[in-house]
Amino acid sequence: MTELIQASLALENIIYTALLVIVLLYWLSVILGGLDMGSIDIDLDIDADIDVDADLDAGGSADGWFAGALHFFNFGKLPTMVILSFTILFNWMINILMNHYVGGGHLSFALVLAIPNLFVSLVLTKIVTTPLIPVFAQLNAPEEKINFTGMLCKLMVSANTTKKGQAEVIYENRSILIYVKVDDAEKSQITKGEQAVILRPAEDASYYYIRKATERNL
Repeated sequence: MTELIQASLALENIIYTALLVIVLLYWLSVILGGLDMGSIDIDLDIDADIDVDADLDAGGSADGWFAGALHFFNFGKLPTMVILSFTILFNWMINILMNHYVGGGHLSFALVLAIPNLFVSLVLTKIVTTPLIPVFAQLNAPEEKINFTGMLCKLMVSANTTKKGQAEVIYENRSILIYVKVDDAEKSQITKGEQAVILRPAEDASYYYIRKATERNL
């Protein structure tokens, strides 16, 4: 462990170690809630179906090449910091190992190694992160809009015509909580534990109008 710390602080490795420390501090901030995972991101104006061959035939611009390269290495498909974190980690590992076993601690070797190291690290990052793409796609999928009109709900917090309450709806074996208010025509309170029928959403769609469930309106 002592040897690893000494190697990490060696001149030929110190830049990679500093970057790795920044990455660790970033993820610590995310875990503690100080930062959002998407707070550092790259917005790529390219299609998921980018046609690299077409760009080559048309003599694509440098911007097109660069965007295509970023897309190939999963930028735009995953949060930027996920890609950068793995890339920096692999950079650090490769630099430590190569300088220890091959470079003999020479700074000139570390400088020559920098570009090949970056390329190999990006390739390793692509291999490791590609299985994560569907996971993040699912996490970032837009929330399904459900039409609750006509469904039954159970009051979790009492509601009346002026005060909003909260109700539970069972939809596809999922428990979903929605805000509700009693329809003006009811002129009565629906208390916690009672069932109600969902009539319609409010104009701003932030809550639903309900009426007490009876055998007549079920």
